[in-house]
Amino acid sequence: MLALLFPVLLTAAVEVERVLALVNGVPVLVSDVDLAEVAALVPRQPGENEDDYRRAVVEALVDLELRWQDLEAAAIAPRIPVDLDAAWRKAVSGVGDEGELHRRLEGIGLSEGALRDLLRRAAVVEAYVATRFGPFVRPGAQEVDRVWHDELIPKLKAAGQPVPELSQVRGEVEALLRERKLTAEVERWTADLAKRAEIIRYFR
Repeated sequence: MLALLFPVLLTAAVEVERVLALVNGVPVLVSDVDLAEVAALVPRQPGENEDDYRRAVVEALVDLELRWQDLEAAAIAPRIPVDLDAAWRKAVSGVGDEGELHRRLEGIGLSEGALRDLLRRAAVVEAYVATRFGPFVRPGAQEVDRVWHDELIPKLKAAGQPVPELSQVRGEVEALLRERKLTAEVERWTADLAKRAEIIRYFR
């Protein structure tokens, strides 16, 4: 009898990795959050404490899983060309150098392959967003003028900074508006996916 119980006791002593969320039955694990944090895939907001940051990372991974599942269901994911080497270089530069990234991975006991898989999914979704929504987020001239005069000039003046002519910074203002519009489109896409998904969160 003891011989039969011994393997069971050994199994019970092994810690099972904690699930932080389920997205249509697919788990978001503590190790997923550790990987994203190690590679600084989610920007940390000023003054954000560790608990809030971890929650933000979990939510970002939930959103990524929703988008990834949508692309896989439509058989789009395998057909999207991505530069995986560029994605890896970006992750490396985000932490300093490749040695530092590997030290961080060793510190959490996870492999480079696991990180590359996460980066691949993120890169595929990013490439899809650029091709799907990018052509439709070009700001018009009136929109650029309005944002410049009603929003950006007052901010520059309040900060005591010089105000250049719009012609000198039009490219930067257009890039800002494109980024805002692209973010809004992605948020709408993700919100629609979330409405039709089963998402369970196991964290406070």
